[in-house]
Amino acid sequence: MRVENGAVTESSVSFTIEGGFAQASEVSMTVAKPILKLHTTDKYAEIDAVTLPLGDVTISAEALPPRGLILRNLVVKTGAAHATVMHAQADALELRAKLPLSLDWAVQLDDGSLYQLGTVKTAPLNVDVQIVRGADGKSIATVQAACLGTCWAVDGVAKLSDGNVYLQTDAELTWSK
Repeated sequence: MRVENGAVTESSVSFTIEGGFAQASEVSMTVAKPILKLHTTDKYAEIDAVTLPLGDVTISAEALPPRGLILRNLVVKTGAAHATVMHAQADALELRAKLPLSLDWAVQLDDGSLYQLGTVKTAPLNVDVQIVRGADGKSIATVQAACLGTCWAVDGVAKLSDGNVYLQTDAELTWSK
């Protein structure tokens, strides 16, 4: 079985950001055009990839003097990982994998060009995937993950904490042998 992305029903990625001279603030973003790929056999399940494009974030000059910061092309993703089948039945599947989330991003320079920043990763955390097929034959995939406490930090510069990922999307299931 393979799951490919569909229309997003509901999504949010939220975290608290601290750094610069401003108070800690909560940031919430939505997912645009997610990609969820996984496959199962009668013996195991694998998460092949989760890619959640988030867009851009502007950090004010008040928070990060003198001019602030414009972050572009933020994408949260996972690598491939073995997943534990938590529950399986004819119309539902629940998987859990313990793996880090990574954040790819770029900063916009004064001349408008983009400089790709290094990928940052969280410690391994539980990523839960549920797939349910409704009576109408349509399937919904849900991805959830949470990073409680500090998710990522650069001493004295910036800290991301209390991160949450929630995605619910239509799923097209492809059965293969």
